[in-house]
Amino acid sequence: MLQRLLPLLVKLREKFPPAYNFLVRVAKRFLGGTFGVYPRPLANEVEAVTAVLRSSQWNMAYGAGLVHERLEAEFAEAVGARHAIAVASGGVALQMSLRALGLKPGHEAIHQVDTCAATAMAVMNAGVTPIFADISDRTFMLDGSDLRNRIGSETRALIATHMWGNPENISELRTLARERGLKLIEDACLGLGAVVDGRPAGCWGDVGVFSFGCVKPIQTGEGGMIVTDDESLARELRSLRHWGDRTIEFGVRDATQLAWNGRMSEILAAVAREQLRGYPKHLNELRDAVGEFQRTLDGFPGLSLVMGTAKTTSDCALTQVVLRVDESLLGLGKASLMSELKRNGIANGHGNFELINSLSFFKSDGWRDWILRGDIDRVGKNNGGSFPVAERVFAHDGLGLGKSNFLSAGNRKHLQSVLRSLTKGRAA
Repeated sequence: MLQRLLPLLVKLREKFPPAYNFLVRVAKRFLGGTFGVYPRPLANEVEAVTAVLRSSQWNMAYGAGLVHERLEAEFAEAVGARHAIAVASGGVALQMSLRALGLKPGHEAIHQVDTCAATAMAVMNAGVTPIFADISDRTFMLDGSDLRNRIGSETRALIATHMWGNPENISELRTLARERGLKLIEDACLGLGAVVDGRPAGCWGDVGVFSFGCVKPIQTGEGGMIVTDDESLARELRSLRHWGDRTIEFGVRDATQLAWNGRMSEILAAVAREQLRGYPKHLNELRDAVGEFQRTLDGFPGLSLVMGTAKTTSDCALTQVVLRVDESLLGLGKASLMSELKRNGIANGHGNFELINSLSFFKSDGWRDWILRGDIDRVGKNNGGSFPVAERVFAHDGLGLGKSNFLSAGNRKHLQSVLRSLTKGRAA
């Protein structure tokens, strides 16, 4: 049924957007399981939100025994950290972490060039300078050799991103950070549930940051979390999310540094608690589905699964399922493959994001209005530099399949049917 229905919906979206949007709303409401809709309730989200709305406490700023405090305790336990700090978004989590770790204007934080542009924007909004590094052809994440060459006199932090929920080589990066006296921030916004060498992603660095926003493993509309084992750092972070006011954590009404409103509402905290409660079951089902898909890839020469440093899907969060495309072996270019998948109603995108330095803000030197300290010539050279592996992955090698393709049996069958029709007779 989906083989016929999804292409028709694509045509309807192009010709009659209002009708398409109406049908999508109906499908999400009544046929979510059939179409693999996500986000969706994983536990008792509606009841939890109702309980908050019927209370007199919608804000986290005052009171005790609040929903966000219970969420923090449960989240810390889930990822194996001592402390968790609920915040307004993953981007705010990254900004607060940089500030709390002592980075100041002129200091640099290195991250891969093809992660989400939000990373670089958050770094800059914390007053810090982003420095880009190329990626590994094997993992589609930071290349250790290139990273080492990017470290300069003002480098103070490494940001390791578990892209699309695949585990980064965090053990190697932690060793490098310790050797060079650098802070290590784990960007686990897409990686809740990923496992590295038997330990959850997010608990390896000085801090780990998570997001509950769009396309994230658990979703509340917005919101995020910071985790750390450092008690004094946790107290500083809780202060920073209240415009830096130190009353709650330190017993004195004072502010010692520039800060934000980084608070999460009790309403979002209620949703996050229930999402977290239902997430293990959801993740196990997703891993099983992608593992089954992986076994069928032998029938599609030119396509293979990319899982970062993981050996099996059981260590991945699979927020998007990343494929390596060998265009010559497949007999089909990546751009054509993406177009055909889209035409058949299969959610897909690039394996990684467009290179951040290719965005107009960086290409046109807009960044110079905001980066005012440090080695500006070095920053300009980095922003205008070449990152050959990331460029090739974006143009040719990396394909991402939205996880909705794996959240229903019909979607999985449709995906395999379309791939079979596209690759039949093409392989040499």
